[in-house]
Amino acid sequence: MDNQKATDEIDLLELFNRIGIGIKKFFYWIVELIKSFFLLLIRKSLWILAFSIIGGFVGYYFYNTTPRFYSSEMVARSNSMNNSVIVNSINLLNDLFENKNYNALGSYLGTMPKEAEKIRSIEAFYGIDINKDKIADYIDYNKTYNPKDTTQKRLPDVFYLRISVYDETIFSNVRDGIKKYISTNPFILQNNEVRIRQAKSMISEYQSEISKLDSLQKVQYFEVPKMQKGGNSQMIVLNEKEARLYHNDILSLYNKKLILEKDLVLNPDPITIIQDFTQLSKAENPLIKFLKIWIIVFAILGLLFSLLWQLRAKIWSLIKNQQY
Repeated sequence: MDNQKATDEIDLLELFNRIGIGIKKFFYWIVELIKSFFLLLIRKSLWILAFSIIGGFVGYYFYNTTPRFYSSEMVARSNSMNNSVIVNSINLLNDLFENKNYNALGSYLGTMPKEAEKIRSIEAFYGIDINKDKIADYIDYNKTYNPKDTTQKRLPDVFYLRISVYDETIFSNVRDGIKKYISTNPFILQNNEVRIRQAKSMISEYQSEISKLDSLQKVQYFEVPKMQKGGNSQMIVLNEKEARLYHNDILSLYNKKLILEKDLVLNPDPITIIQDFTQLSKAENPLIKFLKIWIIVFAILGLLFSLLWQLRAKIWSLIKNQQY
């Protein structure tokens, strides 16, 4: 029995020893792979550098032939209806840009058609939550949200409106125009008027119910005890009921009334701007962005071409000897 136990211990030690050796070999293999890759980059550095310079010129060319554009973003919330109505309305407006219908755009935004031509896009987006804390982790600018993906959730409480223009001087007119476009929409205005009217009606109803409960409370506290006492020569038989406290009911209604009053004061308009448009500070497509993209692309091409050139004889031999 002792011999079997000793044998098992030796087998476990040998297993752990082999695992340790395997991990060490794997680590050395990773180190050697990284070392070989860096040595390859050093040997091919002339190719990579030459192609990177070409990529720099290509990037500079595209920078000069592409107009600069500037973007600004606003965070807002709809008070009168679901945010999706306004988001869809704004995105339908953006379709006019894609179709280059600048006359209609100028009419909607209150700008001249020539100014509308200098607008790159006006789009609305939602925030996406990926860790279920109800805080937007990123804005869905690329519209990649998939409702079937359970790892992400669209946050419909607010929307993000982004304006991109080619000319900074027209930004203020476009900003005011899009706000006017949203706030003067007849359907949105009517819904907002109904919301305000219903809120005022509920405030009056809450106040009426609060007054009734207050009166009922006074009766139970003061009138009922007097009735139950009776006179000296009278004997009054009453089904005594335990006095009910209405403080919680009154406070609950009062709190709901305060919430509606606060909403009417802070959010009287169809939309509430949580964060207004930021000032245009820098272009969204600066020179460094073009250079970075094209230099990296051509550097990779340089490495690939150098490997193809080095192995050209073998590649040609394989092509030549290929049997069809």
